[in-house]
Amino acid sequence: MVKYVRTRQLAEFHGRAVPYSQDHTILQLFENRAAAAGDAPAVTFGTRTLSYRQLDERANALVAQLRQRGVGRGDLVPLLMRNGLELPVAILALMKVAAPFVPLDDLWPADRLNAVMSSIEPKAVLIPADAALPDGTPVLAVDVDHLADADSGDVGTPAGMDDVIYGFYTSGSTGVPKCTLNIHRGLLNRFLYMSRRFGARTDDVVLQNSRHVFDSSLWQLLWPLTNGSQVVVPERHGLLDLAATVDTIRRYGVTMTDFVPSIFNALVELLAAQPALADHLASMRHILIGGEEINTAAVQKFRSLVPHAVITNTYGPTEASIGSVFYEVTNDDVESIPIGRPIDNTWAVVLDEQCRPLPPGEIGEIYIGGDCLGLGYLHDPEKTRTAFVDNPFAEIPGSLLYRTGDLGYHRPDGLLHFAGRRDQQVKIGGVRVELSEIEVALLAHPDVREAKALVYELDGTKRLVAFVTVRGTPIVDDLRGHAQVALPPYLVPTQFVVLDRMPLTPNGKVDRKHLVAIVSRQPPSLDDEELLDGAEGVVQDIWLKLLPLDAVGLDDNFFDCGGDSLSAHRLSLALADRFGVGVSIHDVVRAPTVREQATLVTGDGSTDHPSAPVLPLVLADAALSADVAVRWPVVRSGPEHILLTGATGFVGGQLLHDLLAGTAATVHCLVRAGNPAAARKRVTVALREYRLWNDDLAARIVAVPGDLSRPRLGLEDEAYQRLAEVVDVVVHNGALVNLAFGYDAHRAANVVGIAEILRLATALRTVPVHFVSTLGVFPAVAPGERFLERPVPESTLPADGYSQSKWVGERLMAQAASRGIPVAVYRLGEVMANSITGVPSRRGLPDLLVRACLTVGACFTSPITMDYTPVDQVGALVTAAVAHGEQGHFHLMHSQPVALDTLLDSFRDTFGLRQLSYRAFWQALREAAEAAPDDNGLASVLALLPPANMLADRELDERLTALFRHDLALFSTTRTDRLVAECGIRRPAIGRDVFDRYAAYHREG
Repeated sequence: MVKYVRTRQLAEFHGRAVPYSQDHTILQLFENRAAAAGDAPAVTFGTRTLSYRQLDERANALVAQLRQRGVGRGDLVPLLMRNGLELPVAILALMKVAAPFVPLDDLWPADRLNAVMSSIEPKAVLIPADAALPDGTPVLAVDVDHLADADSGDVGTPAGMDDVIYGFYTSGSTGVPKCTLNIHRGLLNRFLYMSRRFGARTDDVVLQNSRHVFDSSLWQLLWPLTNGSQVVVPERHGLLDLAATVDTIRRYGVTMTDFVPSIFNALVELLAAQPALADHLASMRHILIGGEEINTAAVQKFRSLVPHAVITNTYGPTEASIGSVFYEVTNDDVESIPIGRPIDNTWAVVLDEQCRPLPPGEIGEIYIGGDCLGLGYLHDPEKTRTAFVDNPFAEIPGSLLYRTGDLGYHRPDGLLHFAGRRDQQVKIGGVRVELSEIEVALLAHPDVREAKALVYELDGTKRLVAFVTVRGTPIVDDLRGHAQVALPPYLVPTQFVVLDRMPLTPNGKVDRKHLVAIVSRQPPSLDDEELLDGAEGVVQDIWLKLLPLDAVGLDDNFFDCGGDSLSAHRLSLALADRFGVGVSIHDVVRAPTVREQATLVTGDGSTDHPSAPVLPLVLADAALSADVAVRWPVVRSGPEHILLTGATGFVGGQLLHDLLAGTAATVHCLVRAGNPAAARKRVTVALREYRLWNDDLAARIVAVPGDLSRPRLGLEDEAYQRLAEVVDVVVHNGALVNLAFGYDAHRAANVVGIAEILRLATALRTVPVHFVSTLGVFPAVAPGERFLERPVPESTLPADGYSQSKWVGERLMAQAASRGIPVAVYRLGEVMANSITGVPSRRGLPDLLVRACLTVGACFTSPITMDYTPVDQVGALVTAAVAHGEQGHFHLMHSQPVALDTLLDSFRDTFGLRQLSYRAFWQALREAAEAAPDDNGLASVLALLPPANMLADRELDERLTALFRHDLALFSTTRTDRLVAECGIRRPAIGRDVFDRYAAYHREG
């Protein structure tokens, strides 16, 4: 029988009752979805997706293992796991046996983990397959690949509404973390409310943007599974990387997620600095923000950049089932943003110290009641009684209210506003922190006599600061090391201040206002010899704006000085803005000192050397998955059906034209589009733009809507199967090319898709793969060395993000070749305008320079030399290699370099351009860019060119020369020359007639 809660509007107590069925827990809602639409995608992690049926089957298999360990109803089970497919499998399995799950963090110090384990006394601790715990811990490793299909069988009485569903550990005021317990009713009510508010859409894609040890992760991970929609679990690498988050949203078409305000504010800074990234958020419909006080200006800025996304402010403690108060931000919220109104079946009341309701506008403590309330704290009845008090109001259902400790007030219209905290508890990055826990940990150091912690806000960023008095000589590094061992990462202070004595108020208490005054940054008081000049001085100045310090030295480490992921993100944006170069957060990590960062942004010295150390993420990406393997004979005939990626790009359009003209094959073009008609239109428009369209060849073009960065190339099963059956050659040319972006920005398009291409090439038969790469994969070499047409060196990495992504791609192709897949790799130099039509790549640096000259009305003299390989020659060479079944490596380039001055002579004569020095040209370009702030082309050129106002003549020449690879004699072309000779390919000389056709194109257009 369906049970319903009573319904009555209680406006004066700001809550309402709404009937909802309590016959089904969220587990049963998921199981219903699995039964009704088992093949629908449920959870995606990286390149792998589990359907609803697969997720349910694996959870059932884990249930059998849990029962063997004696885990059953009411047993608390720690989840010492990471992001991945194992996490939802484990949670669902525990719900099936009615055992509450308790997420733990493997980054916590051992003492903290041991204390938690002792408190829970678990029958099993669920861990990843590759993790390990001390002997004696009852671990159960979870591996989705080794969970055999099984029926969960009779697991006993299912959990009821009043049974515990989960526990989350939060910071404790006594120095010991406390476990907050919540029940099924609270989470069910929250999820059903969200379905009513946002719609129960099966096409939603929700990003689990919170780490699993924070309760906000629950709605992101579980709510979609009650609606039949999809969850994306991101791959994390231990560092906040918002560019990667934006790319994940774009790659998977995420429609909804959650941010804490501090991270959201940093995202807005990134979008403001790189507005083009806003296009990657086109799929977003809803963004929830919660965990700490919201920043009005940042929210409204985001709404202007991504106007189609609805932002909802959320509020609610862990003790009350995640979030219990919601508010949708509007255009009217320009001064402050309310936290809103309670969700259904939840009440919020503002009370004075005598627990009396306060009228609108008066500040008091916020109390929460209703179905959202949990049961309190594990093994701590005293703390539970203090926080969960008797409910004196007949108008509010339930016997208890939760004292949030937050201050707030109601407006006359009933909207609730946040007004601070009443105790030492604070929130940083959305994480609830008890300052007392930090102080207790610091006092455990043998040399610390007194310890106090507080939160200091600088430029909108909150930081933990520790004040200590010590015995003997204070060593800050020692204190920091002690804190890192004793506390989880989010509780480690970013700054330590050693005092002779603690400042006291007249009544003998520590004067916290005085401590704030001490840490408040004063103007730098550096001696003249400590002030840095040039780029180092600029970097130093940026640091001092971001860090709570008065001084930093040339070789200080940014992170040792109090920098964290958020401030490193801001630093990367500031450096990029100030110096006009692409700087990623990973660059900041690799070059953490003032000296190294100055070298990084000026391009001097080893930091910017083309031979950079291999990053862990890049190295991990360079390992080809074991499931890419040869299971079928290699297709030797053809080509009759060619799969081409990147057909709408400059090189790809030429390849499509030449493959159609040079073979009899049908060419299937993988194009990012919503349907075949839209994909076909993109191909047609591109070929017409490049003046390559041919009506006679059009019948052999098949446009395939898909996405390189998505599993199975973003194709439905039927389309994927059909393509795998007919394709006998793959030409993989699709790539993102942006020299100002780092590796992470290129990773999805240029790396993730390669494994998917290779899977398709071996799915139903084994077909050759032709991969278009770049000469930029090579690092610098010692004198006398030469780059041969062979696999890329494995020991070093090129400097820019695009070349790094291609380096990884070549490593993957080399592994594919070693497994028996026929592979050919084509390394391109500077691909220039078509030698016949004069049509250039509008996105390439050469044409950006040309258009900048046309805008300014002048060209400049420089020492720049470059490879000049017309795109039609690239197309002819690759087509010949495909037709002849070539394998191995080819350097597609001209052996004779071209001076940029010679190329610009054609434009100077055609357009009557003035001839300027580089310094005069750069100044004119800068003024033109400032006068046209929306001209992305001018902005891009200015970002890539060396700043003439900051460098000496010699440095300018070096930086200009480095814009293009000019050491062309270093590249062997023996194999390419053989191919040219055998196939009779014509390679005309590059001279004035070719340059004039290029200039004529611009004159006509």
